[in-house]
Amino acid sequence: TRNHVTQTATKSYPSPATKSYPLPATKRQAQFGLLFDIDGVIVRGRKILPHAVETFQKLIDTNGKFRVPTVFVTNAGNTMRHKKAQQLTDWLGVEITEQQVVMSHSPLRMFRQFHEKHCLISGQGPIVDIAKGLGFTKVTTVDQLRNCFPTLDAVDHKRRNHVPCAFERYFPRIGAVVLFGEPVRWETSLQLILDVLMSNGLPCESLPTAPYPHLPLLACNMDLQWMAEACMPRLCDRLCVCHL
Repeated sequence: TRNHVTQTATKSYPSPATKSYPLPATKRQAQFGLLFDIDGVIVRGRKILPHAVETFQKLIDTNGKFRVPTVFVTNAGNTMRHKKAQQLTDWLGVEITEQQVVMSHSPLRMFRQFHEKHCLISGQGPIVDIAKGLGFTKVTTVDQLRNCFPTLDAVDHKRRNHVPCAFERYFPRIGAVVLFGEPVRWETSLQLILDVLMSNGLPCESLPTAPYPHLPLLACNMDLQWMAEACMPRLCDRLCVCHL
């Protein structure tokens, strides 16, 4: 009888360490995730859209962690991922990590065949740091290129330099062009990028015919227009090169 009672008790009241209890709904592993665009969805320019903060408070638990996997994507390419994550954190009042942010240039990590090439890079912001963070080892900015070839940038008469550089012929040939985003002086970038493409990477050489196919040109963002806080769309000038 004692053995029967013991066996019954063991069967009816198993140890908490061995019994499988169903997890609360908030603790179960999510079978889906959320992917948010940033510009026009969370903010316009630097103005956060109404109800965005309130909405994201509903997506986190009592510890401030997201209830389901959440990722943020953006066409922006003029900043580092950790900077964008910090900006989102400040906007939303929710901790966003670098691993949750996908920039327009993030896929370039997979373009390893270009990482060892000498690349001309165009855009604004810390584009050298961005390029090196993605794996590119040999980069030249448009401003650095115009200093090496001073006669090429002739639009702004106030900064034209008619004296050629003695080291032009020692300049290492460019193997690819990377467009991170819209430059500040688009006319300079457009002209010098064209010079690089038409000369097959060495702007001090004038070829009898345009090379075809031309050097690889990697454009991180192919959007034709953007809007931000304006009432009408803005023309995205980097597309002048992308659509040649």
